Amino acid sequence: MAINNIKKIFETEESYEHIIKDYKKKYDKKIIASPYYFIPPEINAAFNIVTLKIPEFMLSQNSRLDRLHSIFDAIVISDRECFCNKDIKSIEHYIFRTPEGFGEDAAVALHNEIALMLNTLFSIEIKSINIESLQRETAVYENLRRSIRNISSIRAEKRVLSNDELALIFETALTLPAELAIQYINPVLDPIKTPDTKDEDIRIRSLLYGKKNIPDHIADHIERIGISIAEDDLCTGRRSFDISLNAESEYIFYELLDAYSYRSLFPCLRPVNERYELIYKLLRNYQIDCVIFYKDEDCHDLNRDIDYLRIKMMRDGIDPLVIGKDNYEGVVSEYMKKSVTFLCQL
Repeated sequence: MAINNIKKIFETEESYEHIIKDYKKKYDKKIIASPYYFIPPEINAAFNIVTLKIPEFMLSQNSRLDRLHSIFDAIVISDRECFCNKDIKSIEHYIFRTPEGFGEDAAVALHNEIALMLNTLFSIEIKSINIESLQRETAVYENLRRSIRNISSIRAEKRVLSNDELALIFETALTLPAELAIQYINPVLDPIKTPDTKDEDIRIRSLLYGKKNIPDHIADHIERIGISIAEDDLCTGRRSFDISLNAESEYIFYELLDAYSYRSLFPCLRPVNERYELIYKLLRNYQIDCVIFYKDEDCHDLNRDIDYLRIKMMRDGIDPLVIGKDNYEGVVSEYMKKSVTFLCQL
């Protein structure tokens, strides 16, 4: 059953250090880790280097930060000021300059930063990359991303997983090496395909905006009253798995860099006008009716961008809702009442 497979993923928190150390020893791998997932993993993987996000249970406990270097070979953060960097700065780390813009110039800048990182940390010349190895590693990541997208798509239709379970699947995919993550995640797929009927109670499709995650009870309340969280713009959500590549392409090295230059990333790593162009301008294509902005007192970048995006959404004909931990019930319920009244009049 799906729930039993998900419980296996929960267990990785207790045994995480053992899993990673055993994996490194067995496959002779190096591992770089960050508090968020922002460096393309495929190029590093072609050099036997795994790119991971540091698990939230480690980031939330300062006592664990000193142990990071006993698990990972290097800690990498962006040069941008970010709430998630605040504790990492106290330990040895490498700074990766996040390229600006998207397209050709951004892809070249991304190439140069990866080349500098590999050379500085591991004395590797990026021009020595083996394209067959890159194709092979890209296929593994494509398999993982496809599984995540399938699970997310089925869940948006049928609500067969709780928000907590879905967040756990994302965390597993980001914090474990891809081939290990697939072993935990793929068994979830078949059981959730079984229900034949869609959730007919859902009338409104929304995108949920926030930082790494939204408290489960808040996300559950939103869906309980009839709003489907069909998409998200969370720093560790489904958008981390949007990249789609042809692993067999002989031009995979250049196609990969170009594709990654168009990632929406997070409010701390990309200007809001660019994020609007890459995500929010396209929401009508995904039948999104409203965007729910969750304000979080911890993340200045997140809150800073809400007003800009809220106004843009109103102009695009998509309803914006701004909620926080103290007013979410009233705001969402009032919006739902107005929406139901309007739908009944049609």
